[in-house]
Amino acid sequence: MSVAALHRDSKSGTLHLHLDCCRVDNDGKTNDVHDVHIRAMRAAEIINARHGWEQPQEVREMRQQDIAEFCEYTLQKMDSFDIDRYFDMLRMKGYEVKPKYDTTNGKLVGYTIGKNASVFKASAIGRKFMVSQLEATWKKMHPKPTQVKMRPASPSVSPARPARPVAQTTKPTQSNSKPLPVATKTAFNVNVGGEMKRIYIPNTVKDIFLNEVQVPDSDMTASREDISHVGMLLFLDMIDAATTVSESCGGGGSAPSSGWGKDDDEDERERARRCLQMAHAMCKPPQKRRSFHR
Repeated sequence: MSVAALHRDSKSGTLHLHLDCCRVDNDGKTNDVHDVHIRAMRAAEIINARHGWEQPQEVREMRQQDIAEFCEYTLQKMDSFDIDRYFDMLRMKGYEVKPKYDTTNGKLVGYTIGKNASVFKASAIGRKFMVSQLEATWKKMHPKPTQVKMRPASPSVSPARPARPVAQTTKPTQSNSKPLPVATKTAFNVNVGGEMKRIYIPNTVKDIFLNEVQVPDSDMTASREDISHVGMLLFLDMIDAATTVSESCGGGGSAPSSGWGKDDDEDERERARRCLQMAHAMCKPPQKRRSFHR
């Protein structure tokens, strides 16, 4: 007798199939364990097909394609190539990135990327995403404008003409050109309770929210991007929105008190770091209370 059940009790919450099989058949004979793992996979595929579920290989290929597309999108968004910045942007999307270093010289030789149970080597995502090819891939996406060399025109001699007198005016000429405005803030889209809100963060502190986010704890479901968004909302004194975002990603930390805000003599960058620390605490899951029984 065999029993199959669909479970969601893994840490990632991914649905997976459990098979509980008896090796003794109806005739009392014991089946051997030759290639038992392959036979179990085939049995699982038959069960998936019978119920119309996606096959594991199809799911893996779909996730592999999603990762490849986001890796390419990340490289396109980078103004300059920085492999550490590349890894951080992937982590902010929720992917787990693990660099691989040579044990003899400490040189970066590769990395793996994945989410939940699907983990891939960079070479499996695409050769252009390997460490040895990554910078070249970025350069192909950001070609430098070619400069066309112009030949100097050969001097031509023309007969001189008598110059006509020109009346000079004393009225000063005014230039119509105006200096272009310089962007001082960057826009971010944040999902607050199912509604997309567009917020603007000063460029003087933007790098803190993007690069100094604490890695989520093992028991947290919030991603680095979630924590960053909560910190941005706190920085803008949007406390209710920050609380909503933290609760939507599994957080149960206490919201800031009514006295939360900028101190008169507080530096903007230090305040941004303080907001990130509070965001990390708000995104932690609520602590389970112990119950006492007689």
